[in-house]
Amino acid sequence: MPKREGTILVVDDDPDIRDALRDTLQDAGYAVAEVTGGGEALTWLRSHPAPALILLDWNMTPMNAPQFMLEFCREKPFSHVPVVLITADMHVNQKLRSGPYRGYISKPVDLDALFDVISRLAG
Repeated sequence: MPKREGTILVVDDDPDIRDALRDTLQDAGYAVAEVTGGGEALTWLRSHPAPALILLDWNMTPMNAPQFMLEFCREKPFSHVPVVLITADMHVNQKLRSGPYRGYISKPVDLDALFDVISRLAG
């Protein structure tokens, strides 16, 4: 599989989800970085080139998606990076309106939906 441009940052506190997304995306030729929560994601973002896309779990502790987005939106170097929610919550449409999210992927993750979002937002 050819190497794709840019890194996809997976932010999820569930190691099984992170592992599955990492393996699937790497098999498709994407570079993947993974972190366990919002605070760790901010630290990663501040010390690496901006990723092509962030896949962000909604429910994490101690910093959940809304808390992460408050900090993320204050950081000018990240403003162009699309953020996509990953959630099992049925109220995802309300969540999408709470921040500048570019879409969502439902859990369990449907691979067609995953790759549709990635091709639309990250190439």
